[in-house]
Amino acid sequence: MKVLCRLSAATLLLTGAIALSGCTGTTVKPSLTHQDSRKTYSTVAVGQIAASDELWHNYTLQIQRELAAELIASKAFSQVLDSMPTAPPADALMVSGRITEVEKGSAAARWIVGLGAGRAHITAEFELKDASGNQLGTYSVRKTYAGGAGIGGAGFLDMDDLARKLGTAAADSLAEWAKTGKFQER
Repeated sequence: MKVLCRLSAATLLLTGAIALSGCTGTTVKPSLTHQDSRKTYSTVAVGQIAASDELWHNYTLQIQRELAAELIASKAFSQVLDSMPTAPPADALMVSGRITEVEKGSAAARWIVGLGAGRAHITAEFELKDASGNQLGTYSVRKTYAGGAGIGGAGFLDMDDLARKLGTAAADSLAEWAKTGKFQER
């Protein structure tokens, strides 16, 4: 009987943790991105993240900070600069971005309908250039949040959290590209 109670308690805890974790999704789509296999980049400079809507300015800061912090943690580059230098080193990779879409979603739709209705999302396009300013490619990252109570419902993440998660996903994709020369589409 004690084993059954422990198993039930463990199952209940696991189910609760899943429900509270929230349902997020990530989409990464590379376009025109290539890397000369003979060229490696030891430095990355994180440039400005822009937004067409002034209301999205706070999200640009969240994405930029998280992008730089995650690139440092990835150790894919020996040096990470949190701004564009006026004279970048020859082995520098420069990344900048632009938020193209922000939708806060509907908490009511997440609660009433669930199953992805009322989903919040942020999408950003990133551009990669070498030290000479030549474009190496672009990639987009979309981060979605559908609520956190299983089929929808409670909002455990706000839009700032979603912006930070987008910055992390953008950095992870860039670090993978720096190591392998290819973006992994998700």
